[in-house]
Amino acid sequence: MENAVIKGIVIAVAMAASSMAGAGTPQASVPYTPSWQARHYLQLLADEAGLPLTTSHWPLPAAAVQDALNAVQPANAEQAQALAYLQRALEQHLQTVQTSVQLRNRVEGAGGFGQNYTPGSSFSLASDQAQWRGESSSFAGRIGLKLEQSPNSLQTEFSGLGKEGQVQLRPDNAAAVLEWKGVNLQAFAHQNWWGPGWQSSLVNGHNSPAWIGIGLQRASVQRSESPWLSWLGPWTLEGFVARAQDPVVVANQPEGYLYTGMRMTFRPASWAEVGLSRAVQFGGKGRPQDFNTYVKSLLGQSTNQDASNPVDSSSQIAGYDLRLRCPTRRNCAAYVQLMGEDSAGSGIPLPYRFMSLFGIETWLAQGRYRAFAEYADTSVDAIYDNKHRIAGYDNAYYPQGLTNGGRWIGSVFGGGSEVLTLGLLDAQSQRQIKLHTGQLHYSLGSHKPGSDAPKGEFLGISANQTLRWGPYRITPEIEWLGLKDGQRVGDSQRHHWRLGLTASKPL
Repeated sequence: MENAVIKGIVIAVAMAASSMAGAGTPQASVPYTPSWQARHYLQLLADEAGLPLTTSHWPLPAAAVQDALNAVQPANAEQAQALAYLQRALEQHLQTVQTSVQLRNRVEGAGGFGQNYTPGSSFSLASDQAQWRGESSSFAGRIGLKLEQSPNSLQTEFSGLGKEGQVQLRPDNAAAVLEWKGVNLQAFAHQNWWGPGWQSSLVNGHNSPAWIGIGLQRASVQRSESPWLSWLGPWTLEGFVARAQDPVVVANQPEGYLYTGMRMTFRPASWAEVGLSRAVQFGGKGRPQDFNTYVKSLLGQSTNQDASNPVDSSSQIAGYDLRLRCPTRRNCAAYVQLMGEDSAGSGIPLPYRFMSLFGIETWLAQGRYRAFAEYADTSVDAIYDNKHRIAGYDNAYYPQGLTNGGRWIGSVFGGGSEVLTLGLLDAQSQRQIKLHTGQLHYSLGSHKPGSDAPKGEFLGISANQTLRWGPYRITPEIEWLGLKDGQRVGDSQRHHWRLGLTASKPL
């Protein structure tokens, strides 16, 4: 599947990237993904104070976020407090060594933006940013590691210390970034969040381990000086290639596939943000992995082939998202994300058979609270009958589904599910409460094709709050989940409590 609109924009922007850095001189910086509290304040300033930044595409270069914060002129005490919080958070991200220990019983949970996916305990360490600047280019880097229990809660047999191990060590929150002419060339190990949702991203979310790959990203998010592109407003563009860390969960699995992600995000008006995304699942053990086939996958050729012509280049999804703020003086917004399954390769190659996400949100008490309602439907219409629904994230050539580390790359609820989430975020007290209800088709969090994992009617409630104790940040959490059908597989259960405690400290 290929999105001609996305491809045209991506090619045009890439060819002119060196002349589009915007005002000022970009410099290399490590990627930055905010906590949910920091994202709340960033969104508040974007909606209320004109923060020139996209907020549905993470990570962004830390220097780009800092430039946007420097441009804000707070209009009241609440905005000034939000700006001060964000400045401190960004400074800590760049200038301190970060350590975090999470102790958690080994069961699944319905994590969203900024929450740790690991169904168990973990330890992470990330250095501060190292930086060098030359006359025409600059460099930034950081080292990060994560030690965790296996992220695949459905796995029952383990071996070694790698992706099949019961305990796994991998790079995380690490990067080496070379900036040249407004573009960051980067090798990295981090997660992505692509989309306006707070609970789910349909294409690239926080439910799976860090991608380890290389890519290009615009070094700035400022409005372009080019008269051809200034209408985009603040914008960013990213493309990367990473290798999946997928354990073997099903026979004839093309393990070790390459994942290519592309996204462009822009704010043509202060009240609107638009995102265009594409994801390509290519190669892997037993699949064509030559350069020509990879080029075909990027061009949207030889996709979704039938049995009489089995050389299928890739599995892909692509689509659009949009967030619209309510009219002035109304503290609310609505958002939608549509991700289409791969096309049959005939006609205009646009996404079709959409999975969908719809949400509304409001912020209250001068920005202390944010409440949202979000509905995710990860089913798609069948080709032969648009009244018949089939599960998304599935492809006959990739029987493990769209997963990394055995976990869904998109929504934590997996393919074929319909779930409503109600959330209340209290940024001042650093507390969040969420309620989930709906239907799960396969399983929560992890995926093991053919297993009778817990699924069906779904109800869940969770709460966590961050407390300060000297230099430590302590976050206790509690979550209850209930599923009607299936049976226990590995550490995934039909009914369970999840209890956890996370302690983090800057060094």
